[in-house]
Amino acid sequence: MKTGPCARWLARVFGPMEPNFKADEFSQLTPSERVVWCRRMAAEAERLADAASPRVRTAYVELAKQWTALADEIERETSRTV
Repeated sequence: MKTGPCARWLARVFGPMEPNFKADEFSQLTPSERVVWCRRMAAEAERLADAASPRVRTAYVELAKQWTALADEIERETSRTV
């Protein structure tokens, strides 16, 4: 899998991130910050997929899809409550 334009943009704008999920910190973020964080995690998973073996690549690609889906759902929820 090639890293998508969104992943490349996030990496360029925000730089490398520590892919470390801490629920207590995540819950303190605003919805828009959560969306950015999820997209950055998806970008990191895509980056790791690029360098992984075929077997592990599939798991990283799936993880990136899940982070993207979460970001999309947070955006939808936020737009409904505004």
